[in-house]
Amino acid sequence: MASGPDGGEFSGHCARPDIPEVTGHEVLAAGGETAYPGVGVGPVVHVRRDEDLEAFPQGGVLVAGHSSPKYMVVMPRCAAIVTEHGSVTGHMASLCREFGAPTLLGVPDALTVLPPGEVVTVDAWSARIYRGRVEALAGLDVPREIAMRDTPVHGVLMRVLSHVAPLHLLDPKSPQFSEKSCSTIHDIMRLLHEWSYAEMFRISDMASGQSGMAMRLDAVTGLDLYVIDLGGGVAEGCGARGRVTPQEIVSRPFLALLDGLVLGDEQLRTPRPVHLKGFMSVLGEQMMSQPRADGQRFGEKSYAIISDKYLNFSSRVGYHYGVLDCYCGKTVNKNYITFSFKGGAADDVKRARRARGIALILERLGFVVEVTGDRVAGRFQKFGAQVIEDRLTSMGRLLQFTRQTDMLMVGEDSVTAMAECFFTGACQFTAEGMGK
Repeated sequence: MASGPDGGEFSGHCARPDIPEVTGHEVLAAGGETAYPGVGVGPVVHVRRDEDLEAFPQGGVLVAGHSSPKYMVVMPRCAAIVTEHGSVTGHMASLCREFGAPTLLGVPDALTVLPPGEVVTVDAWSARIYRGRVEALAGLDVPREIAMRDTPVHGVLMRVLSHVAPLHLLDPKSPQFSEKSCSTIHDIMRLLHEWSYAEMFRISDMASGQSGMAMRLDAVTGLDLYVIDLGGGVAEGCGARGRVTPQEIVSRPFLALLDGLVLGDEQLRTPRPVHLKGFMSVLGEQMMSQPRADGQRFGEKSYAIISDKYLNFSSRVGYHYGVLDCYCGKTVNKNYITFSFKGGAADDVKRARRARGIALILERLGFVVEVTGDRVAGRFQKFGAQVIEDRLTSMGRLLQFTRQTDMLMVGEDSVTAMAECFFTGACQFTAEGMGK
């Protein structure tokens, strides 16, 4: 067993060598923790979304914002792995040791200082990353031994995977979106996901009619927002009359969301923009379409289910909805934000454009994102509480920023324009010059 940089031990075959910094070679990054020792040389490949794994090259150096067990599929091809965040006690670190991939976790600004395509030498023994190939470090790698390859167990696992991973239920509006069409565990989870949304809204509506269960939030948000306290989310003695103010909220994640959700003076003074062409398109869509009796148009009430560290926020406005689920506490590995947004009053094309615009914003905020039609889903996890709170404030802004924007998505250029506008700090997307 060999000691790691943090005083821990490696289960490798080699004692940790005492490696001084190699002179004559630029150190691009230093620091972090060693999940598995060794040296890897190859071109930098940024992995920001699942699609980036599909074309991952043999011998690439995987650089990502956060550790993830999803990277297991390319670990046999990785010369090394570097992430900005992650724990040596996490699941991915265990996989790196299984596959023998030299791995550094918690390297500051790795995605910024290690540009895509740059050939680097990752010294996971000493937690240094050099520009170019450093011949002096050759031979310090730990021999890889993947124990399960070409074994009966590996074959069984591959057969099991075919019943777990593929997703066939893609469109919730399709007649085939039912339990009879489920052929994998992924299908079952997708179906239950949609059913859960519908059930959550039904239960929330029932709860709002029960005295003492739901409290209306007295704040200017543009939403008919009710709060359900699971315990520790509202200051003691508050909300007894069925109303609560932001000053009486003590839920850490909900307070952060409200910081971006509550409308300021500038937003109240500025009317929502109306693009005439887009507005007429939306009006025509609503006049020609049949009334939506399938539950696609949700009620006007929105809900925040809270505790001191937990938040489930469901926002329903017209024909679109957003759901945010979050845990924000002291344990980094438990912290997460999940978010999904779907629907709108415009046609399918404009709704899909808005979804892609939201996806671009979420990606720049560090979320792992998936877009299907007019639905966008994102996940942000395993960060400290302060980082989670910062993202929740941005999510509050995002919920306000994207309201009624489907009618503004009159051209493909509006997708990137909306994302760029959000990061200027503007309170709303005006789409000036779009679709002309």
